[in-house]
Formats: sequence, C-alpha cells, structure tokens
Amino acid sequence: MSPHFSILLLLAIAAPAQQPDRAPLADEWGYRPPEGETVALNPPSLSWVHEKGAVSYTVQWAANAEFRNAGEATGVPWSVYTHHAKLTPGSYYWRYRIHGTGGASAWSRVRRFTVPASAVEFPQPRLQELKARVGTQHPRLFVSAKELPRLRAYAKSDGKAAFQALLRRADALVGVDPTGEPTVRGDSRNPETRDHWWSNRVQTLKALNEAEVLTFAWLMTQDSKYAAAAKAFTLKLAGWDPDGPTQFALNCEAAKPMLHRLARAYDWAYPLFTEEERQRIRAVMERRARDAWKSGEVREGVGHLNQPYGSHANRTWHKLAENAVATLGETPFSDSLLQYAVTKFYAAYPVWSDEDGGWHEGLSYFAGYMSKVTWWMHMAQQALGIDGFRKPFFKHFADYAMYSAPPGTPDLGFGDLASGQPNRGWAFLQFFIAQTKNPQWAWWARQWNLPEDVDEPVLSFLWSSMGHVTPEKPALPPSKVFRGTGVAVMNTTLESAAENVQVRFKSSPMGRWSHGHDAHNSFTLSAYGEALLVNNVYRDIYGSPFHKEWVWTTRAQNAVLVDNTGQKEHSADLGGRIVKADFQDGLDYVVGDAAASYQGKLTRALRHIVFVKPDVVVIGDELDAPSASTYQFLLHGHEAFQVDEGQRRLVLDRAKAGVVVDYVTPAELTFRQWTGYSPAPDKQYLDSISRPMIPPQWHVEAATKRATEANITFTVLRPYRKGAKQPDSAVQLVRSGEGLEMTVTGASGVPVKMISSRDAVVIRKGDREWRIARVMD
Repeated sequence: MSPHFSILLLLAIAAPAQQPDRAPLADEWGYRPPEGETVALNPPSLSWVHEKGAVSYTVQWAANAEFRNAGEATGVPWSVYTHHAKLTPGSYYWRYRIHGTGGASAWSRVRRFTVPASAVEFPQPRLQELKARVGTQHPRLFVSAKELPRLRAYAKSDGKAAFQALLRRADALVGVDPTGEPTVRGDSRNPETRDHWWSNRVQTLKALNEAEVLTFAWLMTQDSKYAAAAKAFTLKLAGWDPDGPTQFALNCEAAKPMLHRLARAYDWAYPLFTEEERQRIRAVMERRARDAWKSGEVREGVGHLNQPYGSHANRTWHKLAENAVATLGETPFSDSLLQYAVTKFYAAYPVWSDEDGGWHEGLSYFAGYMSKVTWWMHMAQQALGIDGFRKPFFKHFADYAMYSAPPGTPDLGFGDLASGQPNRGWAFLQFFIAQTKNPQWAWWARQWNLPEDVDEPVLSFLWSSMGHVTPEKPALPPSKVFRGTGVAVMNTTLESAAENVQVRFKSSPMGRWSHGHDAHNSFTLSAYGEALLVNNVYRDIYGSPFHKEWVWTTRAQNAVLVDNTGQKEHSADLGGRIVKADFQDGLDYVVGDAAASYQGKLTRALRHIVFVKPDVVVIGDELDAPSASTYQFLLHGHEAFQVDEGQRRLVLDRAKAGVVVDYVTPAELTFRQWTGYSPAPDKQYLDSISRPMIPPQWHVEAATKRATEANITFTVLRPYRKGAKQPDSAVQLVRSGEGLEMTVTGASGVPVKMISSRDAVVIRKGDREWRIARVMD
C-alpha cells in the first residue's frame, strides 16, 4: 500500500460522522410526518433531509419512544422510506441515522405521528413483488396478454368506433416514410436556434405517435399489413442520435417523449423483433434513461427525492417508470429506475398539491402535468398493481378546477398561462372520471364540452373501455379553501359563470415560485362571465425579462406595495398563510397574512375579504411597518378604468359586467393609471411557437401621499351585471363606540351594514344577519 493511499484511508476513517436534523432548505422535502401529525395514509412515508456524502440511511419506527421492538429499514439509498406493510393504528415515533465515509451518525431527534383507524392502507410493494407482478411476458404497458381477449372483443362491439379511428390512422401510415429525426439542435437559451426548440418536440412526438399507432394496431389485430411498418418505424426511432437534437441536456422537452414512447412501441411489437434488434432498442432506451437519470432534474434519484419540487422532474420520473417496466428483467438498470419511480410516487408525489385537491402552480400547469400522470396511474394500476387513487389528492383531483372555473368562467385563475379556459387538452379528465366514477366531475367536463377522446388514438381506445359515468350537477357548498396551497375560492354558484360572482384569494405557505408566482394576499374578481380584476398570468418564455421583471413582481398583481417595493419574488420561502376562513350561507370571510414575504418592511399585513353575496366585496388591509412608509394598492383589468380621484372611485365597465371600486381610508390618496408592460413580452419567440401576442392590461395604483407606520384601507368592490343600474351611492363609514360602522349598497339596492367591535363584526343585509369573529393577535 502506498503512503499516499494510507494517508487518504486514515483521513476517511477519521472523518467525523455527519449529523442529522439539519434544518431543511425551502426547496427541500424536509421532515415528514412532522411532529404530532395525524397521517392520512397507513403506513406514512417517512422523509428527512439528505446530507451530501451520505452513502445510505437507517430509519426506525416504534410504538414507544424507547424504540423497543422497533421496525427498521437499513441500507436505504434515499432520504425517504415507505414501509411494505401497514401499521396497527396508534401513536408512533420515528428517527433516522446517516451512514457515510465517517461511519454512522447519532440517531436523529425523535418525531411522533399518529395513525388513525381511518387512514387509508397504502404500503409500498417491494421490488421483488413488483417484478413478479410485471412478469416476463409482453405486452406490459397499459395492456397485458391476459387482457388482450377482452380488448379485442370490445373493439368489435362497444369500442368499435374508437378502434376503427385508430385503424384509420394506422392504415394511413402503411407504405409511407416515418417522420424524420429533427436536424437542428434547437436550444431555448440560444437565440439563433431557439425557434427549433419547441418544434423539435412537436416533430418528435409526431414520430413516436406514428410508431405507437402502428405497433398497437398490430398487437390488437395481428394483421401482417401492420407488421412491417410497425417494425420499421420503431427501429427508425431507435436509430435517432441520443447526442443530437433530442439529447436530454440540450432539449429535455424533445428528449422526454423518447424516454417512454419508444418503450411502448418496443413492448407492443416485441414479437416482431429479432433478439439482436431488441438489444439495439434496449440499448438506446437505457442510454436515454441514463441521460435523464444523471441530469440536474433527477440527480440519480437522490437529488430529486430530497428536492422534489423541480417542475420538469415531476414529469420525468413516470416516463422512466414506463421505460423500466418495458425492459424489466432484460436490462439490469431497469430495477433502479423502477425502484426510484415507485418510491417517488409513494413518498413525494404530487408535490404542488394539497389533500383538498389544490394545485400551487395553477390550473394551466395542473392540466399539463395531470394529462401526463394519467400514463403512470393507468400503467401502475395495470402492470404494478398500485392503485394511485388511494392517495387523498387524487380523491379530490378535479375539485380545484370545479371551484375555480365553474362552466363559462373566463379564465383559470392563478399561475402561469392561466388566462385561458379548459380546452381539448383537458380530455385527460375522462380517465380520472372513469376511474373514480365521480359524477360531479363528469358534469363539469360536459358543461365545458370537454372531449371524451384524447389526441392519442391508443389511449382514447383504452380509456373508452373503462365505462361511462352519468353526470350529476354538484350539490356542494359554493366556496372552498384549499389550505395546503393557500387558496380560497368564493363563488355564488358552481353551476354557471353567467350567474356567478367569484373572488379568488391566495396566501400560500408554498411560496411564490415555479409556475405559482402570484403574490400573497392577491385576489381576482370575475362576475357574470366577465373577468374584471385580474392578476398577470401571461408568459412568453419561462424566465424571460418580461416574465421575471414584470409577471413575477407584486406590482403585476392585485396586491400591495410598501414604499414601492413588493414581496420577495419567485421565492420558495417567506410564504403567506390563510389564518381564518368562515363560510356561511350568503357570506364568505377569509383572512390572509403576508407579512413575512415583505422581508421586514411590514410587521403586519393582514388582508380581510368579506363577500356579502352576490354583489358586495369589502377588502380590508391592516398594514403595520417598523418605520413610516407609504403604501400602494394595485388593481389590474383588461380595459381602461374610469378614475375619479376626487371621489376615490374607479369604474371598470366591460361587455357582460362591471365593477365599481371605492377606497375608504383616512389617508390621502393619489391615483395613477397606465397600460402596457415593462419590459415588453418577446414577440419573436411567441411568433416562433405560433402563439398570439400577449394582450395589454391596464393598471391602477392608489398610493398614500404621507408616510405612516400604520395604515388601514378598505377597498370596496361592487360588481354589477351589464344593463343593471351601476351602484353609485357613497360608501358610508362612521365610528361607532370602539369600532366602525360601514354601509354599502350593491347593485341589488339592498344596503349592507357592517358593524365592527373589538372582538367581532356583525353584518346585516335586509332581514339577514351574520356574525364573524375577528382575527386576534
């Protein structure tokens, strides 16, 4: 042994063991279950903070704090673990230790959780059990050899129309050349080639869909006319250069489809290939999987499971799972991929959600990601025997969409690209409806005229075989809080936007990052099918100057600035929180706290929203600063506001509805209105992906003239239907004993009186009365 090597060995032996219980960073998954939590799943997934240099972990759980007769898992490669058997309901304690080059660490602190009898049993199967379920036969993905007779019979009966549509696509491909490989290395970061970045993805998907259609047509019919084309198209794809335009590091959007769609073609047409051809296909599938595995998105599983919020990585894991299932038992690397994917689903998916069905990134990205996770949910159920619908989020999967976008709602609310409506891309919802048999989601989908077939003939056929659900109009409360994502949606009705007045409100513990950038304590208002007060959710390219310097800012949202400064931008930490929600018949009340996000500029930032249905919304801002400051209140609309500075009034009058806005505050206000964006959106890029230019918005700032340490401002919103009398009476505010008394008359003409005291607010409208307790320090 050389002296140099001996010194290195001694240093390694002498290295101190790593210490557990490091405080998690804002983007780390952290310690779960946290101290004292009552869990929804049995067993719960245990997670902790990964330490750089850790080789493995040991985790223990026991029904006593002394860890007598403890359950234990050793050699755990990741900072998460889900046991393979259920626990007896009761209280439990858990801890972990780190194994590294310096030896084993001390045990972590002990954390306690409770498993109630009502917890859903959801143990994670071990790898050997999964391999046994998959077996050695093909096909494996979405359909098994055992199911083929049923599907072939269905294709001749109730599924004939869907299957014939698939065969027509296959017939059109027989005798033609497959779509070729992209030739330009399109890079979104390179202005000279970025026009090819997205088009390369589109071209890749087209080529892969051709192979899917042909191989599935052959699988179902065994017709020789499809065999040669199915084989040729698949082998052509296997010949694409992994270092070319579809390289993962260059263009992950083009590379991701290659991870899993080639696997489908390989699986469905398996008997058509020689063993040499199978080896060639498997080799390129493994190479592409390893590229993704080593990427910054996945970081060999360890990185992503510790920091699982990466938006792109949350689309990669289940594509790797399809790759793994198709080649399980044929490529050793597939074992690692499958173990990772299953561990990811049990312990850290979905990450942008809450148990109520909320989605931090907004409904546009909800649709984008959920349209793809259908593949996992379907494949995992069929090939792996994993019923993902046992997870609480998937039981409430479409609730956020149903509340935030009642039929006809002009936009989707919060989050990037949420300015549109549900469209053909939402056809994936049919899979979830069929799986859950939820008639209310079926009703919502029908009201939006969502298609029952997706743009993928194979999946359309397979999903059509899952059965029909009769729609039922929702019999639900019209308003709901999605607590984990910090969003409250308040409606007068869930049945039709044409009859609805809606207030959405965000104050989220999940922060302002990824595609959920909206400011804390921001809100939107729509009425009678018209978007009135809107946040900015437009985007050209992610992270562009327009996106970062306008959309991510507090100024771009219906929110508050302090000394012309907003909240910490695009941040995982310094979140907001909904501190109170009280929904009563005819009245909704919610309070958000955004003080932390102002990074010390405010010590108090409570925004109260009182919605007296259907036509009076009072927003009360309580602001305290450590030193005298000015405050700017921002509102945004799709058209110009009429500004009456003398009366402190705005009017926004649109095609279907309008809103009168009154500011009530002892402070003197100045008003400013402008339109456009600075910096402007990137028109060249939008043209390159065939998207229209981002439309303008008009912005109004109501600013206090004098600096003060404290400010209370009421912003009173009175929406009205087009053609109805516009509310024009003044808002009356008088002191009443130790409190305030406010009188507001909405479009209905019935006065609303709000009487506040030290501990409560009483609201009266006609012969109705509500009482809400005040938020106390």
